[in-house]
Amino acid sequence: MNRSASILRKTILTAYLLAIHLLAFLFAYQNYVRPYFTQPENYTENVFDPTEKTSVPTPLPIPSIVEAADINTNQTQNNITADSPTSLMIPVVGIKREQLQDTFSASRSQGRVHNAIDIMASLGTPVVAVADGEIAKFFDSERGGITIYQYSSDKKFVYYYGHLQKRAENILEKDYVRRGTVIGYVGDTGNSGAGNYHLHFSIAILDDPKRIFNGTEINPYPLLKDALESR
Repeated sequence: MNRSASILRKTILTAYLLAIHLLAFLFAYQNYVRPYFTQPENYTENVFDPTEKTSVPTPLPIPSIVEAADINTNQTQNNITADSPTSLMIPVVGIKREQLQDTFSASRSQGRVHNAIDIMASLGTPVVAVADGEIAKFFDSERGGITIYQYSSDKKFVYYYGHLQKRAENILEKDYVRRGTVIGYVGDTGNSGAGNYHLHFSIAILDDPKRIFNGTEINPYPLLKDALESR
C-alpha cells in the first residue's frame, strides 16, 4: 500500500513539474522567440470597417496588355520626391485615371492610417506589374490575404499588391517581370471583407532591399494619376 502511494506521489509530482516546464517554455516562446521570427506586415490592409461603403465602378472591357512608351511623372505633386518611381502603369486592367480615389490618408480602426490606395474592380480582373522589376516575395497573411511584393528595377522601391484572388500561375518569386505583365487577379482575401473586391496597392521607399517589410510609404495616388493605363 505504501509503495502504491509513493508511486502515485511521484507520478503527480512528475506531471506537475512537466506542466510547469511546459508553461515556462510557452511563455518564453510567445514573448521572446516568436516575435523575433514573425515578419511584420507593414504593407497589409488595415482592419476593414464593415460600415464603410465603397462603390465599385462599372466593369470595363479587358483587352490584351500592350506595350506603351514611358511617361514622365509630375514631380511637384504632393508626397512625390525627386527619387519617386516613374513610368508606372495603373496596376488593374481597364481602370482609368479618373476612377482612382486617394485613400492614402484614410483612417482605419484602432487609430490606423491606410498608407495605400484601394482600386475597386470586379472579381478576377487582371492585376499587372506597375513597373519592371523582380518579384521579391509571395506572402499570405490574415490582413493582406494573398499578396505580392515586387521590387522596382533599381530595388529602391517595393510595390505591394494585396487582397488578390490568386497569383498568376506562371509567376514565381525571383522572376523579373516587365511593366504590364499579369501577376495576379483582383479578389477579397484577407480582411478586405467578403465581396469588397479591390486591389490594395502601396509603394514604399526601401533603406535596405533585403528588408522589404521595412520601408517608408509614399502616396501612390499622385503617381498613378499620371500613369500609363492598362488597356
